[in-house]
Amino acid sequence: MQLEYILRRPTVQEGRPPLLVLLHGQGGDETGMAAWAQSLDPRLMTLSLRAPHPHADEGYRWFGVRFGQQAVRVDSAELESSRLAVTQCINDAVMGFGADPRRVYVLGFSQGATLAYGLVMSIPHKLRGVVAMAGRLLPEFPAPGPRPLDHLTLLIQHGTKDPVIALTRAQAARDIFVERGAMLGYREYHAAHELHPAMREDAAEFLTHQLNRLDARIAVTTVG
Repeated sequence: MQLEYILRRPTVQEGRPPLLVLLHGQGGDETGMAAWAQSLDPRLMTLSLRAPHPHADEGYRWFGVRFGQQAVRVDSAELESSRLAVTQCINDAVMGFGADPRRVYVLGFSQGATLAYGLVMSIPHKLRGVVAMAGRLLPEFPAPGPRPLDHLTLLIQHGTKDPVIALTRAQAARDIFVERGAMLGYREYHAAHELHPAMREDAAEFLTHQLNRLDARIAVTTVG
């Protein structure tokens, strides 16, 4: 495993468990997301990752950001190294921890949500679903090729009062993923740039619904 992590194994398990990868925001670390994971669906194996780059003030970041008068610039090298590291962690969790490769989910907040979008664009075949809280889709990410994303389900969540990442960023990501055929839920909240309790509740409900939906599909396939 390339990154520091906290692993929580499922308390309810039949066969290989679904995997949920948790990606914190700038200045955070793996502990905050891991604490929240304890309240999620007990069938999930959760892997809370620590970003590889120390942040200037405290905690860690997935990529550096510079705010100019005309635009926001990201450190493309850090962004790519983080994307590759998370991809390798997903592979390691499947191979080393026995997670189900058919049921890999990613949940990220802020920079973590932005990186989750990057995983959708670069390795959509490895993912089943994504929850993106207060993130944005960056032009630095590669296009996912001509294949549709109709096997993926996304939940995009954003605060209407977010002063860090504009609401229009979430709306733009929504439109792009709908165009590519992804199944998508989109919700706006009366919130700033934060992990609002309503976001947490909706995300937990979304993940449980996805597990139930896929479990039913697998059961039907097995019987048939």
